[in-house]
Parts: sequence; C-alpha cells; structure tokens
Amino acid sequence: MTLPLRQAPDQALIGLNRQATVARLLAGAVHEVNNALQVISGTLEVLELRADLPPPVADALARLRTQSTRAAAALGHVTLFTKTPLEVTGPVNMRDVVEESLALREFAVRRARLSARLDADRGTAFVVTGNRGDLQQALLNLIINAEQALAGSGGTIVVQLTIEGDGVVVRVIDDGPGIDAARADRLFEPFASAGDPFETPGLGLWASRRLVERHGGTLTLEPGTAGTALAVRLPTFRAR
Repeated sequence: MTLPLRQAPDQALIGLNRQATVARLLAGAVHEVNNALQVISGTLEVLELRADLPPPVADALARLRTQSTRAAAALGHVTLFTKTPLEVTGPVNMRDVVEESLALREFAVRRARLSARLDADRGTAFVVTGNRGDLQQALLNLIINAEQALAGSGGTIVVQLTIEGDGVVVRVIDDGPGIDAARADRLFEPFASAGDPFETPGLGLWASRRLVERHGGTLTLEPGTAGTALAVRLPTFRAR
C-alpha cells in the first residue's frame, strides 16, 4: 500500500489503535486458552494412568501431552513479557532476554519458513543494567524487522551476543537483501515503514533506538555487511 506522505502518520496511528484493540482481545483469549489447557492436562493425566491403553491410544495421548506442553510454554512466554513491570530497573541477563524473544517469535519464524538462532558463548555473562521489559521490546522489534526483511526468502536470523570493551553487544543479523542507502538514512525515523501501515506502522526501529538510548546504549546499522546487521550496545552491569 502506497500512501501520500501527509496521510502516512494518520494511517499508522490508526493501525496502532487497531493493534492495541487486538492486544486487549488477545489478553482475554490467553486467559481462556490457559484454562482450557489446564483441563486438557488434567484429563490426560487421568487417562495416562490407565494400564489397559492400546499402544496407538498411548501414542496419541503422548502427542497430545507434547502439544499441550508446547502451547502452555508459548503462552507462558507471552505472559512473562506482558507482565514485566516497566518501572523496575536492575541487572538483566541479555542471554535470557534473547532466548525468551526467540521463543516468542518461534511460531512466526517457522510459519514464514525462516530459521532463527542464538550465537553466544556459553560461559560468558551478558548482564546489563535496565528494565527487562523495555529491553525485550527493543529486541523483539529488531527480530520482527529481520523477519519482514526476509519475507518469502527462506533466510536465517542470527542474534549474536558478544562482550566488546565495557559493553554487551547484541547484533540481529539477517541474510536478506540489505538496506539501500536512501532507506538507511531514514531507518530510525518514525513512520518510515514501506509496508502496510495497518500491519507495520514504522515505529519499531524508532522505538527500539529510544528504548536502548534510555539505557545509556546505542542502536546502529552496521555498514558493509551482507544482509542487514543492527547492533545494540549496552553498558555492562556494575554492582554498586
């Protein structure tokens, strides 16, 4: 969808209002689905205790158990993100934030026939000071941006964690077509999306940069890389 420049902000704000409405509807749906999963789990537990189950039935119950557990875990990730207090600041393990964020986007990534993974040294602590919810929101925006860049390509998203100097660096790298120079100049401006404003109002990268800057960090586009690499740099946590 192509809109005149003067209409784009209005349409994007209408899109945001729609997304807020959807969020309220989903909150109720999550509660109802959680209740249903508890009933399913309890029923499965009773049936699995029976000793006279034919093998095909036992196998079917095991599959139901696996899928029920998977669905409950997905809802748990969503609930953790939505209920994180926005006024609490403290040490945040960025490995946990990345793992939770990738889990939240797992279904969308698989549905788009993409792949996503974490690249980080197991023995390193990637701890910064900040608000977990804000940092996760910033990271989710970057992952979603990479998904949109890879739409229809079957590409790969890598979230890389490193320690560089006195900071933690989180890079979200995709192997898509990259960003042309004209778009790069406006990449972090609000309403800069080239997509449908009802679906992508163009605030994700702008919001991510603002959230990162609140934490004393930076969000930049790294030039000269294949595809696109967006780098978040945050000061490491220092106990007082």
